[in-house]
Amino acid sequence: MLDKIKYYFFFNLFKNKKKLLWTLTNNLLSNSISIPSISVLTLSTDTTIGKKNEKIYVTNDSYQTWYILNDKNFHREFVQKINDLTDKNTNYNFIDIGANTGLLSKSLLKNLDNISSIFAVEPNQDNFFCLKNNLNMYKNVQVFKFALDLKDGEKKLFLDKNNKGNLSFNYEMMTLKEDKLNFMNSPEDYELVDCKNVKNFFNEIKNDKKNIIKIDIQGYDEIIFQELPDDILKNTEILIIEITPLKTKKLNFDIFNSKLKMFSKYTNFKGDIISLDQINKSVRMTTGESIDLILLK
Repeated sequence: MLDKIKYYFFFNLFKNKKKLLWTLTNNLLSNSISIPSISVLTLSTDTTIGKKNEKIYVTNDSYQTWYILNDKNFHREFVQKINDLTDKNTNYNFIDIGANTGLLSKSLLKNLDNISSIFAVEPNQDNFFCLKNNLNMYKNVQVFKFALDLKDGEKKLFLDKNNKGNLSFNYEMMTLKEDKLNFMNSPEDYELVDCKNVKNFFNEIKNDKKNIIKIDIQGYDEIIFQELPDDILKNTEILIIEITPLKTKKLNFDIFNSKLKMFSKYTNFKGDIISLDQINKSVRMTTGESIDLILLK
C-alpha cells in the first residue's frame, strides 16, 4: 500500500511535467558507467514515421525525441509540403544533408511513391546508428557517416547535450538564448568527425534523377549551399535550407546570391513568397530567429 501511495504522488507530481522528467532522467544518468544514449521505441499506433508495433531508433535527447514520443503526426507537415510541390509522375532523389536519425527520409519513403532514392549524410555516431537502423528496410538508400565541408579531413562537431539535432561546427549554436538549457553545454563537448569536400561528394554519388535537397546542419547550411556544384543545382527542383543568424558565420555573399538565382521562387513553409532581398537581409543578420526556406525552380 505504501508503494502505491508513493507511486500516486510521484505520478501526479510529474503528469504535467513529463518532459521535465524525461530531461532530468537523461541528464542524471549522463555520468553513469554505461550511458543510455539511444532508445528503441515501439509505435503504439500508425504514425507518419511508421506503422503500429514498428521499432524506431532515437537518441535520448530532450528535444526531437520528446516530440517523437508524443506526436503521431511528427514530420507530417514536411511530407505534405513535398507531396504538394512534386510531380507525381516524376521520380526524385532525396539528398538529406544533416539526416539526423533518418526519420525524415523514412517518412518520405513511407508516404510518397515518387521518392525513389535517398542519400543521407550524418556524421554523429549516435545519430548515424539510429539512421542505419531506421532505414535498413529500404533498398534504395545510401547512408554516409561523414559531414560535408569545404575540404576533406577531420573537424570538431560540437554537441548539444539536450538536442542531438543541434550539432554544429560552430559553437555559437550551443549558446543561443532560445535554448533554456544551453548552460549545460561546453566547448569541451565535441566529437571529431570525418569530413568530405562538397563537390567531391556530389561527383561520387549516382545522380541521374531530379533532386530534392534538404540542408539542415545548424548554422552551416548557407556555407554548404554556396559550395553545391552548378550542375547539381540545375537538376534540383526543390531545395530546403535553414538560414541562421550568427555573429561568427563566414559567408561569400556574392557566391551565395548567384546560387540563389538558379531558382525562380522562394517561399517559407507557410507558402509565403520571400524575395531575394529579404533572403539576403536574413543571411546578413547576426541575431534573431532562424528561418526555413524552400527554393523552387
